[in-house]
Amino acid sequence: MENHLINDIKEHFETLMNARSLAVSNDKRVLEFLLEISNFKDEYKDRFFTQICGALIFKKDEFLNFLDLKLLSDSYTSFSNKIGLGTAEKRFLKNDQNVVLNFPFKDCVLKGGQSKDDDKSTELFFNNILAKSQIDMLFSPKVLDGFELVGGGRTIL
Repeated sequence: MENHLINDIKEHFETLMNARSLAVSNDKRVLEFLLEISNFKDEYKDRFFTQICGALIFKKDEFLNFLDLKLLSDSYTSFSNKIGLGTAEKRFLKNDQNVVLNFPFKDCVLKGGQSKDDDKSTELFFNNILAKSQIDMLFSPKVLDGFELVGGGRTIL
């Protein structure tokens, strides 16, 4: 889905840099495209807007991060490859009283795929902005969700 959104933005604004520049300068053409013109307006509204007191608020930073990071693979992390104390804005601590521990892949979800102890599996991380559809699928309810054992079943080996 993310590729469709990126292609949609590219087609309308010619390049991602054009869309980014317009968003940074708070140009109304970006909002008109995201909310009214695009065929993916519902998806854009869910991802990049929040409703407060009946008004839609544009989450510009999330939109800009999406544009900046989407060209990279889905396992990219927006955190630097260093471990240390940082601010909520993902910058390392200087003279700020808000402290957050930042580390590589903090903004990612690890997809587990190993079914037996002796199986080997490559760790696959999905970034929560770049691979939203894959993460949503991982966390969505599964077929055997909420079942209950009735009777005195026994384990068969």
